[in-house]
Amino acid sequence: MTPPVPVPQFVAGCPVVAAIAVPTRPGELPCEYIVICQQDHAPPGGGPYVTWRAGTRDGHQWTAEHGRYDLTWPQAVASFTSRASLPAPTDPPPPARRRTDDPPWNNG
Repeated sequence: MTPPVPVPQFVAGCPVVAAIAVPTRPGELPCEYIVICQQDHAPPGGGPYVTWRAGTRDGHQWTAEHGRYDLTWPQAVASFTSRASLPAPTDPPPPARRRTDDPPWNNG
């Protein structure tokens, strides 16, 4: 998959240290990544780290959601790997159909 925009350099003011493009979900931003960012402007490699799902429309303004904060480097890598390997999102299933043998007063 070739992302339509460059990999983010910063998300929520935190420097990105690893990123991988992931499939977008229906109705969400057109370009999404799972990222590891360094929190609190610590010295490089000093942690703590946060993992986010980050998305953008234009490659300049990034929105982050579902963060896991205050991780050690091994925890951040495990979170990143787990989140990046999740299956692509699917559309929600259609609503269940009402059984034809149900009486009209039974909404089930």
